[in-house]
Amino acid sequence: MSFRAAILYASVGTGHRSAALALEKWFRLEKPDSGILCLDTLSFSSHIVRGIYTRSYLEMVRHIPQLWGYFYDSTDEPEARNGVIATLGELTEKLNVAKLRRILEDFSPDAILFTHFFGAHAIAEAFTPQTPVYYVNTDFLSHVFHRNPAFSGWFVSTGETVSQHLADGLPAEKVYLTGIPVDPIFASPPGRENAREILGIPGDEKAALVTGGGIGVGPMRDVVLSLFEGGFSIDAVCGTNEKIRESLSEEYADCPQVRVHGFVGDMPLRFAAADVVFMKPGGLSSSEALCVGTPMVITDPIPGQEQRNSDFLLDRGAVKALFDYRLAAQKGHWILSSRKEAARMKRAARRIARPFAGRDVVRKVLELKG
Repeated sequence: MSFRAAILYASVGTGHRSAALALEKWFRLEKPDSGILCLDTLSFSSHIVRGIYTRSYLEMVRHIPQLWGYFYDSTDEPEARNGVIATLGELTEKLNVAKLRRILEDFSPDAILFTHFFGAHAIAEAFTPQTPVYYVNTDFLSHVFHRNPAFSGWFVSTGETVSQHLADGLPAEKVYLTGIPVDPIFASPPGRENAREILGIPGDEKAALVTGGGIGVGPMRDVVLSLFEGGFSIDAVCGTNEKIRESLSEEYADCPQVRVHGFVGDMPLRFAAADVVFMKPGGLSSSEALCVGTPMVITDPIPGQEQRNSDFLLDRGAVKALFDYRLAAQKGHWILSSRKEAARMKRAARRIARPFAGRDVVRKVLELKG
């Protein structure tokens, strides 16, 4: 009998969508006859609500990240979930997800999975307990909005996240430690030589990957300059940030060792081809990099979820932090010159990596359905 799953995300940043698409692929691998509906909850909202959610987030993290961090941290209390902000948010959801609810009713899913909390409370109220509604965490620690008691279960990334759920009084038997879902390709990522051959990067070059995440934020220009002056071959991936892409493209137009890209779909190759990665600690992108094992250096985490991700990874020795962007090349050369340090970082990354997280989520959902 075919299994029907609805996978819902919100197009705030890119990680939530990537996790949803990864889950869709794992469903098709684990149960090929599955019927899958993968939707952006924000696409069913009014232009006003969609603009507030997406534009306010992008503006804050790009220009006043401290404000975003204050909002994220100050609302991470059970009182906030039950307070004015949560009440207004739930009202907004109910007013803007009516069409989504009708589509789900017509689709008649056996399970609904959310990778972002927008719309999740309203859908959970409407469909549970007849249809289970699960939340899939996409950071290494969770926010109280993710730990909504209305959900039928929670798929979480780390032991610390499990503890957060239990501290909230949520039932232990409904909290599943799986990791953050990544694309199936990360279960068997390409090798360094093969990746370099495909991307056209000479095998003897010291290559660095510099990325500002899907939305291209952070000190990319300063990091690229330091690495360029330090003799690195550089892949600069700017995501959806056209301004920084155009600026770097113009600045290094005559420098073949600096390759500037916008949003790319071949990050497994780029992670594998690099000797060192300078990146933002997004939950999804960090999880992908951990699966490949290339040494990571964290650059300017956004206060809030990224800072917590950074702290988690640093605590486990899987990454290094870059405190002065002018010293990026020095940091890269130090890591690569010490085989012992590079090997230690790779071992730490592999201990944390969960390349089969998406598969484990899917198997548990199917098992729970019986």
